[in-house]
Amino acid sequence: MSRGRHDEYVAQEFNRAAKGYDDSRIVRSFQRRAQALIVKEMQIEKGMNILDLGCGTGWATIEMASQMEGTGKVIGLDLSEKMIEQAKRKVTELGYANLDFVVGSASDLDYDGYFDYVLSTNAFHHFDDKEAVFSKVRRSLRHHGTFLIQDICDDFVLMRALDFIGRLGERAHVGSTTSRKLRGLLISTGFSDVEVKTAKLNWFWGIMVGRGIKRCPDWSKEANGLTVG
Repeated sequence: MSRGRHDEYVAQEFNRAAKGYDDSRIVRSFQRRAQALIVKEMQIEKGMNILDLGCGTGWATIEMASQMEGTGKVIGLDLSEKMIEQAKRKVTELGYANLDFVVGSASDLDYDGYFDYVLSTNAFHHFDDKEAVFSKVRRSLRHHGTFLIQDICDDFVLMRALDFIGRLGERAHVGSTTSRKLRGLLISTGFSDVEVKTAKLNWFWGIMVGRGIKRCPDWSKEANGLTVG
């Protein structure tokens, strides 16, 4: 896989952070809490194929795989080799045969009608070409497949300040956005039944959760054997 300059910035930043990532205060107080809320909302069933986009050290990926009892396929994709190493180490201990971790870029997704769910948590502000990523995600979903995306939300004053600081100080930080703009992005890239919600996790952290469904004009060619009610 060839990487663009921005992908290299993201990989370098998280390679540096990987070793102590799971023990960091931000991860424990914010990211894990946000991920747990999102995974709880998912209607995971045995036999599903799921992609965790920007999986980091694999917390949410592993949580989803644990609900499927060895069926289906769960793939964690991340730009950082070191983060993927941490994730693979956990899988070795757990022994989940239906779970893979892969080093790769969101902009290079090469799946066609494969996933029932694509989940992305705490990664949106690192996407360089957000519209291209969303289009790739939609293509990778089966008919009636769901895209769930969560990130910090610029509807909240403190998150706008955090976003501003990130844009100034981190080359990997492209930027977050408002819930209204996330909704518009999901619609403009072809998703249906779009919903975007906001929530406060505590006095500081404010998040948004977007959901979009893939509905194919000619679903019979892309349903991959799914029965559509």
